[in-house]
Amino acid sequence: MLKRRLCEATFQWKLTCKGPLLIRDERYADCKKGSKEEGFPDCLFMSHLSKKELETIAKNCNNKPPKMPFYVPGTSIRGPFRALAERIIRSLLPKDTLPHLTACNPFEQKDKKNPGCSKRLEKGENNGSKYAAACSACKLFGCAGLASRICFTDADIDRGSYESVYRDMIGIDRFTGGVFKGANMRYHVLENTTFTTTVTVVNFELWQLGLLAYVFRDFEKGLVPIGYGKTKGFGQVKGNITEITLTYPAIPTHIEHMGSLMSSATERDYYGINICEAPSFDHFEAKGNEGLSLYQSVTATDKAVFWNKVAPSFNEYVKELLKHAENYEHQAKEKVT
Repeated sequence: MLKRRLCEATFQWKLTCKGPLLIRDERYADCKKGSKEEGFPDCLFMSHLSKKELETIAKNCNNKPPKMPFYVPGTSIRGPFRALAERIIRSLLPKDTLPHLTACNPFEQKDKKNPGCSKRLEKGENNGSKYAAACSACKLFGCAGLASRICFTDADIDRGSYESVYRDMIGIDRFTGGVFKGANMRYHVLENTTFTTTVTVVNFELWQLGLLAYVFRDFEKGLVPIGYGKTKGFGQVKGNITEITLTYPAIPTHIEHMGSLMSSATERDYYGINICEAPSFDHFEAKGNEGLSLYQSVTATDKAVFWNKVAPSFNEYVKELLKHAENYEHQAKEKVT
């Protein structure tokens, strides 16, 4: 699947968090010198500082919250992003549908009947490629033995766009209802943060763009928190796509995808590519390519129309999954009888 680069979609994604946001820097636990009574926090926000620089900050962070080159790792965005995508896929299909036809549990290793794709694909039982045999979520996000199609860049936080503060909390004694001594917590959080990440999907299928349309929509509505302390109200972010760029070997007039770009039916069958027409799109604007380039990039000038064009493809893909699930159940019953 990644031996050739046929298409690529890049999304510039701006996220804002008015309330507290906390991405813990686990190195602080080794650098911490002071106690809670002295005003030292339990954790610090993730930063680009080296461990030696962090040790210096950790010795003097009891007086006031530090200001450092903070950032949000791409993995802290990718995790909630994948969890939401899996939830959408599972919600649209019957509860008893087999995981490999919807979205598997990637951490499931012991269940012999329904293991996660990482465990299931290592047995080599699939006749075609691992991509064809993987569940819908793993086809996009990858698993052990199957490379991910999607990646998220780390997002630096502009020094002028946040407030570095401490949030003090207390523990509750479940028996008395009062304050539990020794359970006070001080968190270092950022408020009023704005950061931008780049989401890139290489060799995408059209239904995958349709799935992203629903995921980005839920982030835009502020339905998906990120980072530490979600149950405490931390990490309530809202995301907006600021730019959509598609890259192909030639300037397109349609939203081309793997199903439309693969000329060989044998190759499509081997990888299990979903075949559908490339939607027409009249809102492309050529993007200047610097230096020598074999590829042409275009931006979508009307993002709303773009999402309306690709979203229905995911709905049709779900219908195909339902048919596969029904056929699988029918074949299983025939084997029993």
